[in-house]
Amino acid sequence: MKPCFLGGLAKGEFLREFEPDFFFDDQTGHATSAAAHVPAGHVSSGISNL
Repeated sequence: MKPCFLGGLAKGEFLREFEPDFFFDDQTGHATSAAAHVPAGHVSSGISNL
C-alpha cells in the first residue's frame, strides 16, 4: 500500500470511507479524529513534535 497525503484536510471522514488497517500521524488532533473511525496511533517523534 502506498502512503496517502491529505494535506490539511480532515482525516476522520476520509479514513472512514477508505477503511485502512491502521493510521499513524504526528499530530495528536489528526490521530484523535481518525481514532473515531479506524485504529490510529500517534507518532511522538514526528516533524510536528520537534
